[in-house]
Amino acid sequence: MKRILFLAVGLLMAFTASAQKGEMSVGANLDFGFDHGYNNVGIGPKFQYNFAERWRGEAGFNYFFKKDYVSQWDLNLNVHFIVPIVSEKFNFYPLAGFTVTGAKADLGILGSTSDTKCGFNLGGGFEYYFSEHFKANLEGKLQWADGSRGVLAIGAAYVF
Repeated sequence: MKRILFLAVGLLMAFTASAQKGEMSVGANLDFGFDHGYNNVGIGPKFQYNFAERWRGEAGFNYFFKKDYVSQWDLNLNVHFIVPIVSEKFNFYPLAGFTVTGAKADLGILGSTSDTKCGFNLGGGFEYYFSEHFKANLEGKLQWADGSRGVLAIGAAYVF
């Protein structure tokens, strides 16, 4: 697990170091995860950095609230390719990246068990700039980590 976290931090530093200047944003997502009839809601922060004209790196963490004695989380490092639609205020972005997912089942007096897996993300989203410093997004992705799981997210971010 420590190796995975070191890899995630290293990739985030590579995104940040790959450009001298660029737009940055910090925000949060409200998530809906679904996997073969098991659905749960989550929330989490995200950081984005545009390291080239149309390329952006994103690091995010989501915590999915406990449902049926199981809580889940994921750590994501994604790359977005930004495609303006109609104007620079409304964009589409396909995404691909790396994910680490975890789940913990609390079984009461029987104890608890947990599992962590690595995999990749593939999906896309739309974003709209309400102003120079505020944007919102709608995103969908599939996470493959020893099986697949879908995540839909609605988010907002402050741009600086």
